[in-house]
Amino acid sequence: MTASSATTSQASKGISAQPGLINQLRYIGITGIIAAVVFSVAGWVLVMEEGNNGSVAAAVGILFMTAPVVLAHRQPILAASIVALAAIVNGLLWDDVIRCGAAVPALLYIAFAVGSRSRIGGRSWGWPFLGLAIALVSVAAQRLWDPVLDNSGLIFAGVLVLLAWGAGLGWAAIEPRIWHRSAAS
Repeated sequence: MTASSATTSQASKGISAQPGLINQLRYIGITGIIAAVVFSVAGWVLVMEEGNNGSVAAAVGILFMTAPVVLAHRQPILAASIVALAAIVNGLLWDDVIRCGAAVPALLYIAFAVGSRSRIGGRSWGWPFLGLAIALVSVAAQRLWDPVLDNSGLIFAGVLVLLAWGAGLGWAAIEPRIWHRSAAS
């Protein structure tokens, strides 16, 4: 066991051992909760905007593309899978609704989490690549059914997903050093 994994596991044991709402929120990921709320509200407003052909059902549907951000900290592959499935289902049910303004930023958050969290514990490279592939499926599904996205939007969103994923991999490489330095101080 390396020093960085020992620090992480000791920190997570300390958080889970202490009762309280704040510690439970930290375990889930406070940033993810805030991001999920912001993306979900933005998605609801975007879908219900006048001229967007949205309905209450379509607004609820977008929540399945934004709310999984909450899962990204602990289960990034699951979060990416839910968003990809939701993008396909949303497109099949409401093909003329603009939803990319909230769904793509949520997907970028999840792609970062896939890059930064999928190799924890010495897992193979299969998990990060699987998560990236699922995120790119979501981008392709959004391109098919979102009336605002065209081929250049597909390329742009795909590049952004790759950048977010790569930034997550980079963060995963430097995070243990940051924890080690702060523990040594």
